Amino acid sequence: MAYATINDLEIRLGADYAGLYGSNGATAAQDDLDASAAEIDASAGCRYETPVNSDRAAALLRDWNLTLCEERARGRCAGDILPEKLRLRVAQVRESLRRTAAGEMILPGAAENGRGAGFSTIAGDEPVFSRETLRGY
Repeated sequence: MAYATINDLEIRLGADYAGLYGSNGATAAQDDLDASAAEIDASAGCRYETPVNSDRAAALLRDWNLTLCEERARGRCAGDILPEKLRLRVAQVRESLRRTAAGEMILPGAAENGRGAGFSTIAGDEPVFSRETLRGY
């Protein structure tokens, strides 16, 4: 499930949308949005239930989805045409995704899946072998 719509993508890309997607625009654009959302879910899924359904994080997720999708869209063209600003934004998004997966960044209002950072305790019998019981061996 994409966090942004094709209309959001058309607005983000402006006049470049038609040139990047051509006559098969809607299908290819949706594929790029879905692939970008899957990348987000792969990172967010380390800590949160996916797809993330949080009104408080929706704008952030939509922006991440559009940024990663724009990289895919511009990558469809021959040559190295990624603007430097886009490269920087993509790097920032991927760093945020890494931090989200590591538990260093939270998605407000998102439901945690219980696989995030934490610890476990185990109760058991007293150890049979210790420094004191093995002294002299």
